[in-house]
Amino acid sequence: MRTQMEKAEAFRALHARPGAFIIPNPWDAGTAKLLAAMGFEALATTSLGLANTLGSATVSLDAIIENCRAIAGATDLPVNADLENCGADDPKTAAKAIARAAEAGVVGGSIEDSTGDPHHPIYDFALAVERVHAAVEAARALPFPFTLTARAENLLYGRNDLDDTIKRLQAFEAAGADVLYSPRRARHRDDTDGRVVDRKTLQSGDGICRPDTDRAADFRGRRQAHQRRRRDGARGPRRLPQMRPRDEGSGRIYLCAGDGAGEAGQGSICRRHGTGYFNVI
Repeated sequence: MRTQMEKAEAFRALHARPGAFIIPNPWDAGTAKLLAAMGFEALATTSLGLANTLGSATVSLDAIIENCRAIAGATDLPVNADLENCGADDPKTAAKAIARAAEAGVVGGSIEDSTGDPHHPIYDFALAVERVHAAVEAARALPFPFTLTARAENLLYGRNDLDDTIKRLQAFEAAGADVLYSPRRARHRDDTDGRVVDRKTLQSGDGICRPDTDRAADFRGRRQAHQRRRRDGARGPRRLPQMRPRDEGSGRIYLCAGDGAGEAGQGSICRRHGTGYFNVI
């Protein structure tokens, strides 16, 4: 079994190499072992997938951490954790989830700017940035290179403000996040369709990723996109028999409206460690 340091370095190497990799979402140790046997190179937990297995609409941070422990211990692969809002509003309290996830065996994880409150779904800008900054400090204090993802959830919650979303991602990048991710779920086209965000907009990046409205055409398009990672979210249980590891290339990236359901990922804005932006579904 590889050490946590070896897994962390392998996870960083996946993001740094040319092309892209698919990171599937097991929801327990059994599916983690199955996906590893299918040839995937890394795994990512899914909080919605976990909630589905528990028959619940939500899951606690304690349940998420224990799920991370089970999945991280099931295989030799690096694991990224979906930590939702890290279980707290307060930045310092939320940042403690990073150390808890690392202790559970994962080598990467996310903090998002969604609150869990349907009446106020997105944290105010300043608080969202402060939370990411605290999470970055917690990640850097670990004895291995923890890959921190900062998520801007505007588009997932119907706040179709692309400018604010980009502003948040730029601020999360400045705060030190390794990966930027803006999940999207839309059922109708809107004024963000087809807009290209270039390197001048996202300071060191190559654009915005398009959703999978036509999965075959989209996959071909992704071969021409600067993306490094792709995930399956809560759709994994329905698609596991058809899932296979594949590689993708590089090029320009677009943001269009999507019409799929499921947990996040119909279009997203992301940054890989080092240079370039990539999509995570």
